[in-house]
Amino acid sequence: MRRSSGFTLLELVVVMLIIGVGMTGIASIFGNTSGSLSLNETQQQASQYAQECAERLLATRRDLGFAWFASNTFACDTPSGFTLGVNVGSLYTGTGATSTTCPNGVQCRDVRITVSRSSASSAITVLLANHEPL
Repeated sequence: MRRSSGFTLLELVVVMLIIGVGMTGIASIFGNTSGSLSLNETQQQASQYAQECAERLLATRRDLGFAWFASNTFACDTPSGFTLGVNVGSLYTGTGATSTTCPNGVQCRDVRITVSRSSASSAITVLLANHEPL
C-alpha cells in the first residue's frame, strides 16, 4: 500500500493560480488608492495656498486700508506647478437685502482667490467691507 502524504503537483499549481488571481485584484486596489492619495494631497495643497493668499489679502486690507484696492491690483506668490487667480470684484454698497452679505449702507468688494493644479482646485471668496464713515 502506498502512503498518502503531502500535496500533489497539480494541487500546488491550482493553489498558486488562485493566489495569483487574488493578488492581482489586491494590487489594482492599491494602485487606485495611491492615485487617490496623490489627488487628495494636491487638493490639500491648493486649499492651503488659497488660505495663505486670503490671509495675505486680509493683512493688506488691515495695513493699507479698504481704499487701496480701488487703484491697485492684488496678487499672491504663485506656487510651483499651481495656477493662482485673484479676482477683485467691483465696489458695491449693501442694500440690507437678505440675498447679500454686505450690510446696509456699507461699501463692499468680493475677492475670489482660486488655486488649481491639474484636476484639483480650491477657491475662497473673501468679503472686504468698509466700515469707516463715507
